[in-house]
Order: sequence, then structure tokens, then C-alpha cells
Amino acid sequence: MEIDKAIRESDDRRLKTKYNNAVYVIQRAFALYAFEEVAFSFNGGKDSTVLLHLLRAGYFLHKEKPKSCNGNQTDCEMNFPVRTIYFESPDAFPEINSFTYETATDYELQMEIIRLDFKSGLEALLREKPIRAIFLGTRIGDPNAVGQEQFSPSSPGWPPFMRVNPILDWSYRDVWAFLLTCKVQYCSLYDRGYTSIGSIHDTRPNALLSTIASSSGSKENFKPAYLLSDGRLERAGRANKLSPMVSRSVPGVSNGLKSTDLHVSSMLTASVIAVGDEILFGTTEDQLGPSLCRKLHSIGWTVSHATVVRND
Repeated sequence: MEIDKAIRESDDRRLKTKYNNAVYVIQRAFALYAFEEVAFSFNGGKDSTVLLHLLRAGYFLHKEKPKSCNGNQTDCEMNFPVRTIYFESPDAFPEINSFTYETATDYELQMEIIRLDFKSGLEALLREKPIRAIFLGTRIGDPNAVGQEQFSPSSPGWPPFMRVNPILDWSYRDVWAFLLTCKVQYCSLYDRGYTSIGSIHDTRPNALLSTIASSSGSKENFKPAYLLSDGRLERAGRANKLSPMVSRSVPGVSNGLKSTDLHVSSMLTASVIAVGDEILFGTTEDQLGPSLCRKLHSIGWTVSHATVVRND
């Protein structure tokens, strides 16, 4: 299998460890649930692209290889049976839509298109075809990652299912190390300076990757996303991360940096630690942690890690 082979031949020990841990989570899920009981949420972004290929590798390693491969590695590979769901949005970039559909065709994914919001779409999907677990490309630092583990039940008020997060502990660097090592296709927007992709209304190229040399009116170009040196600034291209004052102002230039660059470079990162045996052992729900994380996100902070520790 080409993904597993590429990782095994890599000299990147950190990537190998991340890969092995993610594949273990995937194989554990395959052992707990039947294939018809699981689904994969694919959105065309870099994280879910990584997860797609991890799932392909995990499935290949989970199943017994055919007795005869006719000496051809391709003959040994099996079709990927996990249902893939894509929540298509009118606010998505055309490049994201194109990449998603092309990928589904290339890998013969059983992709179902849902044209509802995530929660309503899941409710409709689960009524039609019961699903017990969904693979998600969530990573620590994502706004919705607070309090999640590799296996996390859905939140109160949502349809009941298990969230499976194989790359929860992966960094921005890990994601790009995997994509480049395995030489797989990813959405073309990432080669144009986009580092985190949301809707067409709130996403633009990351200013930290700008290659404009002066203010002479030259067209601004951007380096590829994998050249971002500080992964903590991955979401700096999201428009809603800028303060109203900055977003309304005309960018000035100081020491070669735009004023928007100076704002982005000063973004702060926080870690949230909840103390309590009752939270750790599941006897009570952590109410303050998620609220604090949402408040931090609303004022422009990035929550890089959230954890729960014992009273002692």
C-alpha cells in the first residue's frame, strides 16, 4: 500500500510515530464497529485529506491481504468501503468542491452529498442509515476540539454517535509532513497561500506568506501553505480573526510588514487546564472549560491545548 510504504521509508521519526498512533486508533474503531456502522466526514481540506489516506492505510492493514497479488502491489489493494459524507455548502470555495469530487472519483469513495448544515444533515443521515461512529479530521487547536479525545461521544443535544479523531494530536507541521512525504494531491488553494480554509466570506491567503517585495503596485503573491514557519498562525488567514479596527483600516507598511501582518504576528495562544476528579472520571460535565475556550476564541486567542487533571 503506497501510503504505508512511504511512511515506512521516511526518515521522519516523529511522523512515523504520529502515523502509527493514528492507524492504531483507526484499526481500533474498525474492531469496535462494523464497516456499515461507520462514516468518514470529508470536506476537501488538508486535515480531512490526511485522514482519508490514513483511513485507506488503516483499512488495508486491518484486512488480510489477498492470497495472490499476481506480483502487483495494486492488485493487493482493496476498495475503501467506509461511507464518505460531504456537507456541500454554497459558501465553499469552488476549488474545494472540485477537489472533493475529483478525490471521490479517484479513490472510488462511496460519497453521499448533504446540502444541510452539519447538525441537521447528521440528524437526517442517522434517521435514514444508522451510524455509530464518524471519523473526523479534528485537531487540538481547532475551535470545536475542546474537551475531545480520540474517541468522544457526541455533545448533548446532538444525534448520538462516537466521534473518532485519529489526528487529534497532530500539529500543522505533522499534517504537511504527511502530505508531502506521501506525495498525495491536496486542494490547490494551499499552494496559493491559504493555510486554513473556511468559507469564501471569511478566508483569505495568510499574510505571513506574502511574497510582495514593495508597495510599488506589484501583484501580491503567496508562498505555499507548507512554508508557514509557525503553525500556531495557521488560522491567521481567517478574516474574523482580525479586529474591526484592523479590518477597516488601510494597510500601512512598517519595516517591510503590513499593519495586518503586525496584528497577525501578535496573536496569542492559550492552554486551558481543568482540575477535578469528577470531570476526569465523567461524573459531571465540564461547563466552564468550553465556555472559556469560546470566549478566548471570540477575542482572537488560539487555544492550543485543553486538558483535565486530578485534584491532587
